[in-house]
Amino acid sequence: MNEPSGGTGPGRRTSGAADPEIVLAQALRAMAGGRAPTATGSTALQSRAGLTTAQMLLIAAIIGLLIGAGIALLQLAG
Repeated sequence: MNEPSGGTGPGRRTSGAADPEIVLAQALRAMAGGRAPTATGSTALQSRAGLTTAQMLLIAAIIGLLIGAGIALLQLAG
């Protein structure tokens, strides 16, 4: 009775309207820098791109710093 005229109610979409969940998923993926879904539509099990050399060097430096800090703390305590 109090339906807005000309609008679509919940559960009713026009043939050209996009699914809001798909639009939201695409927007979040774009904001996170992810790739577009493949033609098969499988977005959950997509392979990730490999780490760059700079990223691997950064990870190695962080791990080295953590190990060094741990050894320093053990020497202070012992």
